[in-house]
Amino acid sequence: MPELTYWSAVPDSLYERDILSWSEHQADRLRRLARGERVDDVDWTHVVEEIEDVGLSELHAVESALDRLLVHLLQVHG
Repeated sequence: MPELTYWSAVPDSLYERDILSWSEHQADRLRRLARGERVDDVDWTHVVEEIEDVGLSELHAVESALDRLLVHLLQVHG
């Protein structure tokens, strides 16, 4: 007897295979959820990780800009 496989609305590998499609799909789901619709296929684990990564990326960008500013100020006024 052949093994049954079930295809979910969001394949487990979509996040790894196509981050842009995954993010568009998740954004759509979150907007629907915000409107009060029932949504069952939000990839909460990866959504949380991506939000944390964006926050850390922004923090590192600010730290890098401040480092460059301090180096420049030291060179000019050093």
